Amino acid sequence: IQFLMSPIHGAIINWFAHKYGYRNFEVGDTSKNFLPVDFLIMGESYHNNHHKYGSRPNFGGIRWHEIDPTYQVIRVLNRLGIISVAKHKQIKVERNKNVRKAA
Repeated sequence: IQFLMSPIHGAIINWFAHKYGYRNFEVGDTSKNFLPVDFLIMGESYHNNHHKYGSRPNFGGIRWHEIDPTYQVIRVLNRLGIISVAKHKQIKVERNKNVRKAA
């Protein structure tokens, strides 16, 4: 199923999240956060956040409603010792208040 869904998932994000949604950051491209609450695509629709902080494992967390389910799975697996998350330097995330909301 993953093999079949990956191209569809990629098309949804790379088309819709560059056309519709809202922006938290000005990043020099057309990326947008497609869904305000993303449980269907497991946090991948926070595309603008990902373009600003690409190495950050949590694509959500900028606005109160942006919850990245994949990040929660990563945290659980890390606590269980199944995976080991590398320590990253803490990033101070500041939203650009001048970025206008799109359709």
